[in-house]
Amino acid sequence: MATQNRRISRLFIDRDLSRGSVGLSERETNYLGNVLRLKRGDRVLAFDGRGHERHASIASLARKGGELELLDDVTPLPESELELTLIQALPKTEAMDFVVQKITELGVHSLWPVTTDFSVVRLDAGRAAKRVEHWKRVSQSACEQSGRHRPPEVLAPMPLDAALAEIPPRATRLVLDTQAAERLDPAAHSTGPVFVAVGPEGGFSPADLDSVAGAGFTRIRLGPRTLRAETAAVAVCALLQALWGDLR
Repeated sequence: MATQNRRISRLFIDRDLSRGSVGLSERETNYLGNVLRLKRGDRVLAFDGRGHERHASIASLARKGGELELLDDVTPLPESELELTLIQALPKTEAMDFVVQKITELGVHSLWPVTTDFSVVRLDAGRAAKRVEHWKRVSQSACEQSGRHRPPEVLAPMPLDAALAEIPPRATRLVLDTQAAERLDPAAHSTGPVFVAVGPEGGFSPADLDSVAGAGFTRIRLGPRTLRAETAAVAVCALLQALWGDLR
């Protein structure tokens, strides 16, 4: 019986891939050797999230590090033409990890975590920095699995009002509200970036909704059912990519 070819694994490496080889960290060698069960001579795809993607051969794997021999270049998958930013009110840890993973797979450009009136999660500066690094690793792993080249930009958590002040003037602005009268209009978006805001487990407070309305957001609902925060985030991002992005 013929042996089936195994799909080549992808590895995100946030370092220069323009030379003939690149060193591997202890975490990377552990992933290749103990998680993927690869060995010396096996092939991977190495990518840096900045345009370089190359076939590579594992030259060495040791407990404290290793090395990849970099081979021919690969043309990365193009990013979605839709410059989509998710403004996500912080949900609980597991839910946020799910959001980060799925919006990465869906091609979302940026993630802006925010604190709102009903946010359960509150992070001091030290914990926030650690969570951002964790979310970046989650997004990098999602890129490895999905074939995407560039992980989304993940900002540090900020108050909702601070995020609203940073949105560029020409952006399309949407906020999910289960009480909204309008549904998403497929013809509403023309050009420019799109920002969509999703509340935490308890939803946006009336004051939060007043703030986003004052910042020019259009309130929309997805349907008759009340969705969990993480479900709503993934659903609206998928819908926007289907209407205006690369899932058409």
